[in-house]
Amino acid sequence: DLTGEGIDPKDRAGILKLIHVAVGSESGLPPARRIELLRQGVAEDPTNPSLYYHLGGELEKVGRYAEAVKLYQSALSKGVVSGRLYSRIADLYLREGRKDAAIVHYEKAAQFNPSDYESQSNLATAYLEKGRVADAERIFRWIIAAGEEYAPAYNGLGLVAIQRRDLAGAKVNFERAVQLDPDLVEAHLNLGLIYKMSGDIPRARSSFQTCLAKATRAQYGHIIPQVREELAALQ
Repeated sequence: DLTGEGIDPKDRAGILKLIHVAVGSESGLPPARRIELLRQGVAEDPTNPSLYYHLGGELEKVGRYAEAVKLYQSALSKGVVSGRLYSRIADLYLREGRKDAAIVHYEKAAQFNPSDYESQSNLATAYLEKGRVADAERIFRWIIAAGEEYAPAYNGLGLVAIQRRDLAGAKVNFERAVQLDPDLVEAHLNLGLIYKMSGDIPRARSSFQTCLAKATRAQYGHIIPQVREELAALQ
């Protein structure tokens, strides 16, 4: 609400400069110094959402996930409430294997911003991992029906089809996913598995090779060995 009672923007010019120095495109500071500066910013301006997003992002980059969760929770406790914060907490809970807690926070994120298709898709994926196939399918289809050609939603529908033993449907959705987003590593892996199951070895090999070529070790280190095993089995 625009009540005129908030902080005068010119009184936070120093915070704007701090953010630019810490995480601006030309910032060459090491991670530790970035984190230090952003913590100073949070102490000075504790209701500024951008500071929490930037600081949390820096903590996540260096693997300090527990600190990031505490930071986001502290933001919520100070009244800094947004779907983005709930979604980030959910991502970290999911990383820890706390699927039920992740679902609660993804649901809150989706309530804040229904057009946040990433959070919606993550929620559907969490539902799927909990065996709530119908709930997952409902959300994936809602994303697509909303007019968004969103590759992860098609990948998710492919996973739903596998749960229902509909390999033809899974293939169609995985193919659509990689067509929309050629860099979607999970879809290439899933498509390779489907091709392998259907006996299309050349396409399976090609999908696995594409998956390896696009998978960074930092983000996909947990699936790279699986893909290599799949490729070796095709020799």
